[in-house]
Amino acid sequence: MNTTCAIALLALSLELAPTPAAAAPPAVAAVQLAPGDLKWMPAPPVLPKGVQLAVLSGNPFAEGFTTLRLKIPPHTVLAPHWHPTAEGFTVLQGTFHIGMGDQVDKAAAKALPAMSYASLPAMHHHYAYTADEGVVIDLSFYGPFQIHYVHPADDPSRVAATKP
Repeated sequence: MNTTCAIALLALSLELAPTPAAAAPPAVAAVQLAPGDLKWMPAPPVLPKGVQLAVLSGNPFAEGFTTLRLKIPPHTVLAPHWHPTAEGFTVLQGTFHIGMGDQVDKAAAKALPAMSYASLPAMHHHYAYTADEGVVIDLSFYGPFQIHYVHPADDPSRVAATKP
């Protein structure tokens, strides 16, 4: 390759390369929250009754990165479901049981005690449950939050809508 061609290719590659500002994700505000700062609320009806959440960062109903803290009571089952985006969670308190697939199989689920982490790719079918103790997890995902139950009859919002 001659020198003129190499210089032209270098100039073109520099022109087409994203600048650091263009390559960076959108800026978000810095967040520092002490436990007493959290604003707990009931989770939306697409999650099992009794689940509470606090928004740590982001907006779960808008496009963008979001982190929620969830309190999940004892003996709660999150039926097989999937999300259109990847998610990651850290167990802060209790033992969270998670399994993969379209049916709840407690024998195949993995027990994740406090300080455990899991990440799941988009569209991955999974289920989770708590045993005799509730759990607290931090859940991170790219919003807006969506959950699709493998078996529509398992959607708690449908069950709630049919009750008088």
